[in-house]
Order: sequence, then C-alpha cells, then structure tokens
Amino acid sequence: MRHFYILSIVLATLLFAGCNDNPNDVTKPAVLRSVQCPTTSYTIESGGKVDIEFFVNDANSPFNYVVTSAGCQVTVRLADNILNHPEEFTLTHIRQGEEAGQYWATITDNNSRDTYKRDITIVIRLNTDTMIRSNAVCITCGGLSGNNSLLLDDNLNTTLKEDIIFSLDENSMTFTAHIDDYMANRTFIPTINFEGAERILIDGEEWNGEAIDLRRERTLGVVTKQRTLEYKLRLNCFTGLPVLRIDTPGGQGVWSKEEWVKGSRLYLDGMARFEDIEDVEMSIRGRGNSTWGYDKKPYNIKFEKKQEVMGMPKHKRWCLLANYMDRTLLRNRVAYYLAEQTSLAWTPRCEFVELFLNGEHLGQYLLAEHVKVDDERIAITEMEPEDNSGDAITGGYLLELDFHYDNVWQWYSAHGTPFAVKYPDEEDLTTEQLNWIKSYISDAEAAIYDGRYKEYIDPQSFIDYWLIYEICVNHELANPGSVYLHKDRGGKLVAGPVWDFDWGTFSYNASPQAQYGLFMTHAWWYSRLFEEDEFMALASERWEVLKPKFESVFDFIDQERKYIERSWRKNFDRWSISTDINGDEKLSFGEAIDRLYNITEERMEIIDRSL
Repeated sequence: MRHFYILSIVLATLLFAGCNDNPNDVTKPAVLRSVQCPTTSYTIESGGKVDIEFFVNDANSPFNYVVTSAGCQVTVRLADNILNHPEEFTLTHIRQGEEAGQYWATITDNNSRDTYKRDITIVIRLNTDTMIRSNAVCITCGGLSGNNSLLLDDNLNTTLKEDIIFSLDENSMTFTAHIDDYMANRTFIPTINFEGAERILIDGEEWNGEAIDLRRERTLGVVTKQRTLEYKLRLNCFTGLPVLRIDTPGGQGVWSKEEWVKGSRLYLDGMARFEDIEDVEMSIRGRGNSTWGYDKKPYNIKFEKKQEVMGMPKHKRWCLLANYMDRTLLRNRVAYYLAEQTSLAWTPRCEFVELFLNGEHLGQYLLAEHVKVDDERIAITEMEPEDNSGDAITGGYLLELDFHYDNVWQWYSAHGTPFAVKYPDEEDLTTEQLNWIKSYISDAEAAIYDGRYKEYIDPQSFIDYWLIYEICVNHELANPGSVYLHKDRGGKLVAGPVWDFDWGTFSYNASPQAQYGLFMTHAWWYSRLFEEDEFMALASERWEVLKPKFESVFDFIDQERKYIERSWRKNFDRWSISTDINGDEKLSFGEAIDRLYNITEERMEIIDRSL
C-alpha cells in the first residue's frame, strides 16, 4: 500500500499580518474555497525537481505564498503525523503562474537511492483551524536517464519470428511487451542494456545472461552506484486471457451431445492470473439446444476427479459456453455479475478462456460452473433412492422450467407451465419422489392463485431473480426457458440460479416493450404474484436495497471491456455471426459494448420509475 502524504502549503491569506510583507495592510482578505490540480501524476528524477501546477477558485484574490516566513511555513508532511517529514522529497519554492489563479509548487528530490510513488495533496491553511485541500497528485521517482533498452532478440530466441521490444510505463515502473501468437513455452534470453548499470537482478537474484521464464511477472532490479531501481517485467501473450487446451485421443472430433470423448487431456495456461493445470484426464461432449446448431459449438467437460479450475471450487462438471451470437461476448458474464449482487443462494462462477481443441484455436469461451447440486454450487440436501417417505422425501430437488420439453422427467402444471426434475438425476429419481414433487408444485400453484404464496415460495428470492431478467431484458422468464427453482428438505421453493443470458438480452430487438416499462411481470406465476400488493411492495423495497449494488455493473463493464478487447478481435476474425437476434451483430467492439452499457443504464432508469 502506498503511503499518503500531505503537501502542506501554508499559504497565508492577507488575514495573517505575521505572513504579510506589510503588517499595516488592511485589505479585505481573500475568500478561498477550493484548490485544484489539473495534472494528477508527475515523474521526478533522483536529485531533480518537478513543478506541480494548481489553481485557486478565486483567481482575483491575491495571497502570500512563501516557503518560510514569520509565522508561516510550507513543507511536506505525513498525513497522519504532522511532526514527521517524508525523507524522499521537499517543497522548495512556490511561484505565481501567468494565468489567473495559477500557481506552481516546486518539489525537489532528496537524492533518495530508492524508487517511490507518493500521493500528495496541496493544502492551503487559512487559519489554525481551517484548511482546504486539492485533489490527489501522484509523484513517482524512478527510471534511469540515458539510452536504455530491453528486448527479446530473435537471433538469441529462435522460436520468435521477430524482435520483441519492451516499452516502459514510468508511472507504474513496468516494462511490457506482447507476443501476438500463442506460445506455451515463454522462456527467453532477454537483451538488457541500462546506461550506468553495474548489475542486473531478476527477482532479487543476480542475472548473468541466462534464459528467464516469462510466463509470470518478474521483478527487474537495476543496480547503479547511486541506488537500486526496481521494475516490473511483464510479457503478455496472445490475447492475455488464459488459454485452455484440450487434446482428444487421436485428435478425434467432438460431434455429439450424448457421447463423451473419453481419455481426453486438458491443459490450462493461467497467464499468471490463475494457477496452471498441467495435464488432467477428462471427457468432452457437445451441449446446448439451439446453440449446438451454430458453427461455434459449446461443450461440456467432465474430469475423472474433482478439479479446481481458475480459482473456482473443485468439481467434476464444467461448461464451455461459446457465446456465438453475442457480439459483446459479455452478456452472460454481466448477467451473472448482477445476480451476484442479490440474495440468490448461488450464481455460476465463470472466467474467460481461449479454447484450443486439438491444436485449433476455436475463439473465446466462457468456462462456467455447471448447474449442479453440490456443497459448492446449489447447496441443498443430496437425496438417496431410499428417500421415499416422511421428511426425507421433501428434498432436495432442482427443477427446470423449459419450453423445449426435452427432459426425461417432466410435466405441465395446471396453468400450462412446463416443469422438469434436474435433480435427483434421471437414473436416481424414484417414482415416489417424482410424484411427491409434482404434487408439491400443484399445491404451490394453487396456493399462489389463491393468494397464499408465502406458504410455498420464498418471495425475496423470486423478486431478486425477476429483477435480473428485467434489467437484462431476458424474455426467457416468460417462455419459460432455462428457468430454475430449487427446494431443500423441509423448505420452500427458492428461485435460481440464473442461466443462459446470451439470446435476445440487453437489447430491445426481441422485447421492444421493455423500452417502456416492466415487461416480465406477466411471466408464469409472476402474473398472479404481482397482483398482490404485498408482493409488489416487496419488489419496490428490494429494488431500493439492490439498486446501489446493481449500479456497480458499469465499472465492471468498463473493466471487462479492457480485458477482452484483444480476445474479441481474434474471436470475430475466426467467426461471423450468421443470425440477427440481438441487433448488434454488425457493430464494432466499442459500439456493441456501448450499446450494452446504455441499455443496461436505460433499463435501470425504467425499473426505477416503475417501482
């Protein structure tokens, strides 16, 4: 953590006679209310100087600005202890600028041997009890003058097509380079030239010209006679996203949703963000309904043993979501982020990867947790085939509402809603358990239409779940499709988890009515629930609680935009969207994500007005 200092400029106004050159001057004192630094970062050389520009709010108000004078002292002090001075630099001079209200504060480095980065503020003391502060300004000391370079010479590194030259960001003290092709082995011999350097250190150890493993960030130390400078050394590869490689036996293709290709091997290059997976046995097959028919295929993977992946808890079953028709490649990711802000018990965790299947790059995928009953996922009681009576038969159950109606154990309710049992698994579910949950759903539906909904469902989960569909403009809640409920032993029906948000979402193409108000209040049971004043009041209450959390999604979108941009371009160099579902299929990267951002913002405003 960087220390925070106050650049305490005791700039006395004419109110202070002790700081005024003319004690008899009774000019009306200036009223200063703010001080602003337009530039927020500066770099200073060892032993050098830097001028920090600042403006006062009342450009026509003169005031005395001195470094040392009777009763006034300008200095640099620690924010949390005004008796201690920082060692690295000193405020040495203040002068007035040419523009109205403009001033300059000169900082001089104290020939510190180390690099540093310090946040300071300009502080004007008006009297012993009053001061005003500027915005924060960062001062960085580091770097060497002269002709310095760091590169990977293709003559020394024969796997490279050309020289790879590192660029330096002096503010972050980071050398960065990029290799456009994917290379699993990123051990190279660097060529390092620093004028005046006596020794070079890598992670604190002396470097003598040997090859360095650059799969992770390294610390580069440059030792001179005066001091030791430390830089970060970062080599980015391919798109910067983790790379998932899957090799099937004999390179056979994956063309079935039913048959597993067993004996396959998986490797994960975490790109220094996540722990690598060297070689794990697994199986792979296709997945999805309509998505399986697209050129870019989604997949299910299954490990022989439970495996932690990219920081996500151990499990055997995982999904590779293709997001084929999603021009932003962010729809599922953003929807799951929003769901994580709610009270829903579990939302699938996910991370972006670049997928190579038998050496062929298939583009960007979203590696996600499979919707499964497990202590680390949907944490409900795991049933046994003998749980056929008493309290044991009451749960846990995982149900899916899906208009495709392609499950083994499924039925339509009295009001025409398609239900299916996803857990217990189809081979483990008994006739007694199926009949019990069908009867429970029938009773719950009757109670809802009779106004007794709280006897059978958890209202808060149903509202939080509905809000995600409203924000994301997902009409699948009304179809319904990929809609999940679960019921634990002895408990009520709980909504969730959310799933499948890449089709028609964050768009008005499929749901133009969403431009004008709430549009999912008519979905299956919700049409009756929203006739209840108490349920509607709870929806308003939950919106007030969750809205500030939901608004953090805009920072999240900006963060993910930067993270996936290079990956996005490679993905759409490989694939062209052949459908016209979301309405952004022909947009550029920036245009598509701006549209997602703006529609999310509009939907929140619409929901806010409606509730």
